[in-house]
Amino acid sequence: MQNLTQLHYFWLIAREGSFARAAELAHITQPALSNAIKSLEQRLGFLLFERSERPVRLTPEAQVILRQVEAVLFEARNLDQTLDNLSAGEFGHIRAGMTAVFSTSLGGPILAEWHNAHPNVTLELIIGETPDLLGSMRDNELDLIVGDTRDLKEDVDDLDMVALPPMQGGAFCRAGHPILNIRHPTSADLGRYRFAGTHFPETVVKAFARFLGRKKDDPGAVISIDSHNIAAVRDAVAESDLILLTTSGTVRNALALGVLKQIPVDLGIDGTWAVAKRRGRVLHSATDTLANKIVEIARREHDRRIAPYVQNLVPSKDER
Repeated sequence: MQNLTQLHYFWLIAREGSFARAAELAHITQPALSNAIKSLEQRLGFLLFERSERPVRLTPEAQVILRQVEAVLFEARNLDQTLDNLSAGEFGHIRAGMTAVFSTSLGGPILAEWHNAHPNVTLELIIGETPDLLGSMRDNELDLIVGDTRDLKEDVDDLDMVALPPMQGGAFCRAGHPILNIRHPTSADLGRYRFAGTHFPETVVKAFARFLGRKKDDPGAVISIDSHNIAAVRDAVAESDLILLTTSGTVRNALALGVLKQIPVDLGIDGTWAVAKRRGRVLHSATDTLANKIVEIARREHDRRIAPYVQNLVPSKDER
C-alpha cells in the first residue's frame, strides 16, 4: 500500500510543474517535499520527475501511473467525505461557488431557504468567474458551482450539470436619467452613454457590441466600469448617467424602491447558468438539497414569482 500523502505530493508537483509551488500548496517546506518524493521513488524503484527541466516534467514511468494516482486520491477523498457524513449527521460544511450576477440575483433567497432547512450545516460561498470556479471544484476546493453555460461548453465530461432557466438581460439607469424621456429608445440612443457591468463572457460582450454597432476591440467600446462588486456598480449607476447591464434580479430591490429604472429596450441577451458538480464525487448530503434549491429558486425567478424583500420594509399608505 502506497503512502497517500506522498501520492498527493506527487500529484501536486505533476499539476504545478514546480516543487516550490507544490510545497506552498501542501503547506510544507520544499526540502520536506523533496525528501517525501525521494522516499516514494526509492520504494517504486524509478524516478518520477525530470528535475533538470523547468517546469519539471514527468518521467515516462510517472506518466503511466498519473491517471491511476488521481483515481486513488479521488476515491480516498470520497471515503473521507462518506465517513464525515456518517459522523457529522446534520452537521458539516459545504463550499459553493457562484458567478457575481447569479449570486446577487438569486443568492439571497437560495441561501435563506436552504439555511432554514439545514441550520446546523455551515456554507462558504465563493464569488468568481466560471473558469476559476470550475478549476477550484476540480481541485476539490468547491463542492458545487453555478457557472455561466457559455463557459461550460467544453471539457465538461467529468461534470454532472443541470441547466437553469434563462434570465433576461436588461439595461437599467437612475431615476431621472435623460434616456427615460425617450418613449422607444434605440441602440443609437443607448450608444450615447457609458455602460457598467460585471465581467461578462466574451460572447455576451460581442453580442452587445453588435447591438450598439461598435467594434469589440475598440478601447472602452463596451463596458466602462467592470466589477464583481455589483453593489458598487449599482450605486455608481444610481449617482451618474452610467447604464447598468445586468439581469433584473440583481436590481430587484432598487427597482422596487424607485432608485433605478429599467430602460424599455430589448437587448436580446439572456443570462444562462447551470449547476455543476464533479461526477462521482461523494459530497455532504445537504449538497444535493442546495442544488435542488438553486434549481427551484431559478424556476421561480423565471416565472416572476420572487418579490423584492424591500416591499415588506416600506409602509403601505394605510400604515403611514
